[in-house]
Amino acid sequence: MTIEKGRSYNAAIMKLIHLIRKNVGWKIAVVTSASLLFVALLMIVSFSIIPVQIFSKFNLIQILIVLVTILTFLSVLVINIATVAFIQRPLDRLLHTINQAESGNLMARAHVGSSDELGELTTQFNEMLRKIGELDRRKIRTERELILAQEDLKYKKMLEEKAKIIEETNQQLERSVNDLSILYRVSQMISSTIVSEELYNILIDVVVKTLGFQEFALLILDEESKQLGVKAAYGFKDNQKVKELSFVLGEGISGQVAKNKESIYIKDTSKDPAYLHYKGEKMEEGSFLSLPVMSHQKVLGVMNFSRPGLDSFSTMDIRLLTSLASQVAVSIENARLYAKTKELSVTDELTHLYNRRHFFTMLQMEWKRARRFTRNISLLMVDVDHFKQYNDTHGHLQGDRVLEEIAALLAENVREVDTVARYGGEEFAIILTHTSCEEAVEVAQKICQVVSGHVFGNGKHSSEEQVTVSIGVANFPEDTVNMEELIDHADMALYEAKNFGRNRVVRYRREKSSSLRAV
Repeated sequence: MTIEKGRSYNAAIMKLIHLIRKNVGWKIAVVTSASLLFVALLMIVSFSIIPVQIFSKFNLIQILIVLVTILTFLSVLVINIATVAFIQRPLDRLLHTINQAESGNLMARAHVGSSDELGELTTQFNEMLRKIGELDRRKIRTERELILAQEDLKYKKMLEEKAKIIEETNQQLERSVNDLSILYRVSQMISSTIVSEELYNILIDVVVKTLGFQEFALLILDEESKQLGVKAAYGFKDNQKVKELSFVLGEGISGQVAKNKESIYIKDTSKDPAYLHYKGEKMEEGSFLSLPVMSHQKVLGVMNFSRPGLDSFSTMDIRLLTSLASQVAVSIENARLYAKTKELSVTDELTHLYNRRHFFTMLQMEWKRARRFTRNISLLMVDVDHFKQYNDTHGHLQGDRVLEEIAALLAENVREVDTVARYGGEEFAIILTHTSCEEAVEVAQKICQVVSGHVFGNGKHSSEEQVTVSIGVANFPEDTVNMEELIDHADMALYEAKNFGRNRVVRYRREKSSSLRAV
């Protein structure tokens, strides 16, 4: 912009110089010619008045005219030379400087050769160039400052954006730390138990108290029936009624989640026909989140969360609850593993009855209870007749199948409160709580009849394929007041039953003449 102003100034000065060149040269020539003409006329008049004897007046006039003419041309020549020397050259130098300034060289300066108007003009032009140069330097500094300011502003904006990003990141980190803290507390709470029922109760406390959700349900998938059963429920009008519900795979939102192994979020349950309202137990509309509970790509169950209002679950809520579902999956797996390990530790692997060790634990517990409340305990010792012979004839595999079937028959023909255990080999023990000796004998006789009438082996009901059992019966407190003696007396009765011909029941009797009697 400064150079443009300088160019406009230069154009104005060049017009002024051309005007000076045009006017000053013409005026000098006119004035000089007039002066010379005046001098010539004076000379002519002088020569006319003064008497001249040598030349005639006519000749004298001619001479004067020639002289005047010569003088005039000489004057014009002198004037032109003076004009070139004192005006044209300074103006040319000034024009050259102007052209340099116009091309952008603001450091150029014109030579000041005199103190007249032309010198004053040259001085003013140099001053103008100095001021224009100063303005240009100021412009450059201003532009630099502007560029720096723009850079600072740019960096400031970048810093503000980065500060905003850092703030958002800090908030996300804070939320993540909070989520991790919650998940850690939740993990501690739900990992503190390895019993399924306790896990469900603790999970309700976690969801309601720690996470603040008012409606929650946990559904566990039964691997055999392939149905989802509600194991934990909270926030419903009738939680117990909800816990009685079950859903097949693909039924409703929960069934779809379990079948497809993918979570489903419904922002408005009133607009989704797949939402079953827990089969009518929850009619309030709102938002619904269903998450699969999975371990090693295997669905263990489904966790459901409900909230009033539309789209009331945030992205962070869904992420936190998804992590919670993973924690729950681990806890459920641990609970199942514990239950299975516990079952294996107290059950026989072949017959799935209680093992010998657990039999003694249960007998001791029932013995203490019977002594405290003065109740009867009857003990049945059951042995498979001629099992070694059957095993040798049909093979060990078929023998194992016979033991499995007898174990099932024993379990089916006693009460749930009774204890059936594999005592060892082909021998079984049955604890009948709150049962008199006569009642125990009836149960034993029923078992003998059921076993002898059952078809084992290859399905042919013949004497070779028929399997029978012998049973010895003893009772507390009729036969003994000592737990070890109760076992010994039942064993004694069992072996007496074998001696009497097998496939029979013998009860222990405390009589002097005979301690045992077949029934």
